[in-house]
Amino acid sequence: MKPVVFFISFVAISLLLTLAGYTTYHLYNLTKFIIQGAKTLSPQVYVPLTVTVLTAALGLAAALFTQRSIRLREIESSHRERKLEIYLDFLKFYESALISEKPELEGETFDEKEVAKKLIEFRTKAVLWGSPGVLRQVSLLTKLDGAGPTVIFSVLENIQREMRKDIGLSNWGLEKDFFAKLPLRNPEDLDKLREK
Repeated sequence: MKPVVFFISFVAISLLLTLAGYTTYHLYNLTKFIIQGAKTLSPQVYVPLTVTVLTAALGLAAALFTQRSIRLREIESSHRERKLEIYLDFLKFYESALISEKPELEGETFDEKEVAKKLIEFRTKAVLWGSPGVLRQVSLLTKLDGAGPTVIFSVLENIQREMRKDIGLSNWGLEKDFFAKLPLRNPEDLDKLREK
């Protein structure tokens, strides 16, 4: 560590400790003076005064808590629209990929480069807007090189569950592997794939 950095760090920490000690000393003295002053008051004065101060403190705390809750909800609401757009784009791409696997539906086909580009684009957007749960699952999705279909279905299942949770929807009542089985014509095909 360079001597200049060490000196600046030492001075900064010393100032913070001095300020903390100074503040603590004055808070202690203020509390002591309030208690001494309260002892000199008659019950007809300090009881209503105590009730008034407590009521004001509780009211202020409630107002601050409510204001913070409203602010957090507004932020979440403004982010929700962007998340919906990103997650919907991913689901549409997933849907197109599923359709491309079925020749009878005559969907457009995707080559591996295009799939990789779409996944990178989704991952980039998810880094800014997705929840930690979505990001963890997307990270797994990008590491599926050579994985079997059941692993891929499992990761896609978890991504969809995390996306729903992130935008405030519940997964309660959806059985295990619901999203993995959803695109399959016969839901038992997933179990057959697992047995292989």
